[in-house]
Amino acid sequence: MVDRERFIPRQVGRLTTDLCGLAWDDDPDGAELFRSFARLTSALYHYEFHDREQLVIEAWDQVGDDQDAAAVVTAELTGLLDGANYVAVTMSELEDALVNESLIALRMEVDLDDYDELLIYRRGARKDTVEIKKWMGLRSEDRTITIDERVVVYARVKSQSWFDERDIDPAQRNLNPGHVSLKQFQNVPRADIEMLLPSTQVAFRLIDSLVIGVPAVASAVAVLATKLLSTLGLIFLLLGAWLGFRDEQPEIDQAALVILFGGVVTIGIFVFRQWTKLKNRRIEYLKTLNEALYLRTLGAGPGVIHTLLSSAEQQEVAEVLLAYRFLLASPDGLTEPELDNVVETWLRDCGQGEIDFEVEDGVAKLRRLGVIEDGLRLRALALPVSLALLDRRWDDLFEYQPADTLIPSITEADGNTNDHRSPRLIRLRQVIGRFRGRLGERRVEREPEDQADLS
Repeated sequence: MVDRERFIPRQVGRLTTDLCGLAWDDDPDGAELFRSFARLTSALYHYEFHDREQLVIEAWDQVGDDQDAAAVVTAELTGLLDGANYVAVTMSELEDALVNESLIALRMEVDLDDYDELLIYRRGARKDTVEIKKWMGLRSEDRTITIDERVVVYARVKSQSWFDERDIDPAQRNLNPGHVSLKQFQNVPRADIEMLLPSTQVAFRLIDSLVIGVPAVASAVAVLATKLLSTLGLIFLLLGAWLGFRDEQPEIDQAALVILFGGVVTIGIFVFRQWTKLKNRRIEYLKTLNEALYLRTLGAGPGVIHTLLSSAEQQEVAEVLLAYRFLLASPDGLTEPELDNVVETWLRDCGQGEIDFEVEDGVAKLRRLGVIEDGLRLRALALPVSLALLDRRWDDLFEYQPADTLIPSITEADGNTNDHRSPRLIRLRQVIGRFRGRLGERRVEREPEDQADLS
């Protein structure tokens, strides 16, 4: 059985629709108000993640030359992965993947000491049954495996001096000293997770050695028996004379030279053919590995950062909406364990599987937004009150200019003398209203001209 994960496999838009579809007792406007609550919450978190995006992208551009930038990227990346409800792959899991049989017909080797820093995170584990072919396809068996829907790998290779001290050529391991890579993959069998590392090398299995070695030995025996007996006899005579085992020196005439030359060519051709078979088998395995990686690669570098930002934002908002909606449906309040059980039961009933809802994290976000009442039993503030609080929080994100500037206040620009609120904040709907008003004035000015043209 796959361990429960924190990941909520539902986009915010679909989740909002599902939560709005629940019963609203004596509140016909509840669904529409909750949609507004979801939009405001999404906007607040989007603004917050926008700032984080600027920070991590700027650090990523300098990560190759600045250790401080590398530390910022690592810290932010870890935070984003945790916020997106990824789970860190432990060293024991990675070692198991290196030891256990791979689903891909390859034997892969990797040296983890090549990296200064290595982070592997996974999300969305599921069990699948696959058919494993054996004995070159003559036999097959069904095996239940664990597949991770998303895997992120962040690797920072050690410096050139480290490789020089150990007399290692990093190019032979497909590594660039000091290079930083960030990649995201999909549908990765957990037994093959080591293939995602940059320095993974393809090695021959025992069955490969037998498939290549046994025919090679048989061919060698056949060649020796049919084509090289005379050549080998002459070679042994020459070696015996050269080593002093024979006093009589063999005569090397033109016929002996032809036999010797033909034997050397035959041996050379045989060795070349066997080496070509090994090379072609290795190329075939590299092709298999590259195809597996190509089909599973989703993105690299800053593209992964943008994806993680979006995913983390979705997960944060989803946790807020789930916690608030079910507190809202319980006027008498709920304890954290009760809220946890209600949310997980609803997700399971909706077909989302066994999910470990982070109730403490969800409640902490509601406290931060200020939309719940604390106590032994948690209670959600009424939707109109929560909307007013979130609207104020949104307005406070954008400070207006000082009052002594020459820019007219919002009330003066709108001609609204009855609104006595301080014009320190710019509201988006008022800006849009003024813009539409100017468009209307332009249409009125153009109408007489258009009528004149028609006449």
